[in-house]
Amino acid sequence: MNRMNPGGSSFGICAGFALCLMTLFAYDAAAQAPLKVCADPSAPCKSPNKEFAPYELSFQLPKRLRPNIGYKSAPFWAVLLKSKSADPDTDCDEGEYSSKLENERKRVQSMFPDRKVFADQQCPDMGAVSYTISGKNNVNTFLAVYGGATRAEAETLLLKLKNKYPAALVKSMQVSFEQAEQ
Repeated sequence: MNRMNPGGSSFGICAGFALCLMTLFAYDAAAQAPLKVCADPSAPCKSPNKEFAPYELSFQLPKRLRPNIGYKSAPFWAVLLKSKSADPDTDCDEGEYSSKLENERKRVQSMFPDRKVFADQQCPDMGAVSYTISGKNNVNTFLAVYGGATRAEAETLLLKLKNKYPAALVKSMQVSFEQAEQ
């Protein structure tokens, strides 16, 4: 009995399996490609699966989101105006956001009509975006202004903000979203 034919169908099975793996990895790589940030506050990104809050930096999500998969924006530079340890018990007076931080965000936004001013509230909200700062997941409450695709653009913006926000810093960032399902 010839149970295995080394020159026959086992090669075809291995080749088919390899092709399936390559297709799967190519699909995952495409799904994880960095997504475009929409930094113009008058033209935020729209998505049928996510309504971005006024304080969130929007980015282009795929038309169909896969559950429990994180989608990340392209890296960008921002001017971090202020950052502090999160305290959801006292800061989240509006449930999903802080009215004090949101009022300040609106004031700063009026100074920069062509650049999104955004905040990470760190309030309980399963539908919120999250941010990475210099490659690390953010755990603080912050207020920031979109600085641009390059550090030089953000440094130029920083000069305009240093008088009012002397502790402001330029940071590399990404925004991400995951549609959590159980």
